[in-house]
Amino acid sequence: MTTKILIATTNTGKVREIRALVKDLPIDCIHLNDPEFPDLQDLPPAPEEGATFDEIARAKVRYYGDLIGLPTIAEDAGLTIPALGGWPGVRSARLAKTDAERIAKVLERMKGRPSDDWSAAFVSVAAFFDPVTDALETFPGVCQGTLIEEPRGKSGFGYDPIFWHPGYGRTMAELTTAEKNLVSHRGQSFRALARWLKEYFEPA
Repeated sequence: MTTKILIATTNTGKVREIRALVKDLPIDCIHLNDPEFPDLQDLPPAPEEGATFDEIARAKVRYYGDLIGLPTIAEDAGLTIPALGGWPGVRSARLAKTDAERIAKVLERMKGRPSDDWSAAFVSVAAFFDPVTDALETFPGVCQGTLIEEPRGKSGFGYDPIFWHPGYGRTMAELTTAEKNLVSHRGQSFRALARWLKEYFEPA
């Protein structure tokens, strides 16, 4: 039996990555921009409440789960730069209107800084909420890397084009979805979530 689950995002890149990570589970994932469910596109957006990725993910997943009455997956993630006190952090997605503008703002802040300051990390917290059972779990993930001065690659989204992964020797935007999921913050979060969901939906 397949369970319908909402992925509470309008970001098609996130949807693609999440679906790849949970494809072996008995669930049918829909999302907020799903053409088969146009009413989802009219839902009021979740308020961005919380000072941490975990707090925001919890608020977001409970908001959408309660709103539509389906088990829901949500995530909050962003770029953190230790040399800038963790900025942009939870403001990563709201830094500007487009990915290009967000990248430009980060590179402007980094201009002239020594190489040691260019260390960065992607942080993700995936959350699951079932409004029927009130089960709510979160799963963190962290990917360490280094920022680069010029964007490279077309496959990713967000800050991927300026995030250099030392293991691959490429930016996250130069990786395939499969390669990225092996090392990314989101891959870590959702592999942990997928393992938990397997037990939740297929108990022994």
